[in-house]
Amino acid sequence: MRLQDYLEHPLVHSSFAVTIDQHHIKPSVVQATNTVLSVSPLPGGPGVWDIALPFDAQAVIFNLRSNRTVAEASGKAGVTGVASRLITKTSCASLGGHMDLSGYGSYNCIYSKPGGSTQLSHKVFASDGTDIALTDAWINLTGPTTRVLRTYWTNYGASYKTLDVTAQIAVLG
Repeated sequence: MRLQDYLEHPLVHSSFAVTIDQHHIKPSVVQATNTVLSVSPLPGGPGVWDIALPFDAQAVIFNLRSNRTVAEASGKAGVTGVASRLITKTSCASLGGHMDLSGYGSYNCIYSKPGGSTQLSHKVFASDGTDIALTDAWINLTGPTTRVLRTYWTNYGASYKTLDVTAQIAVLG
């Protein structure tokens, strides 16, 4: 995961009287892992995981990876998305889902809260690579000087499952 590299603009600065660092602010990057959250099956849950962010965060680009291997060179399933302070605006691209969704292939998918999606990822985030999906994410104010990326996780399996996710979050704003 090299999320920060994609946010730097490769422009020619010779015609400007500034350097690249003077007008392309490098985003701060937060990294986190959760392998201990136990998520109850429906109708219970969801499991909640809060990831601390800088207080001035307006929006984030997040990259969440599961331990499920889906491609050559040990490529992992996961989700890449954009979240803001508005709970209804999160959108994601989920990679490496199951191939048996209603008899049709669904390896990659776009999920969007404005589009009416009830979840934001494939069901790939349990420790065995199944059943748990990201169902919501937004930047939440949790105190007078603290903000978090609040993530909700739903277990679609028949028994308790343990979340297994590695996160990299680029903070914008």
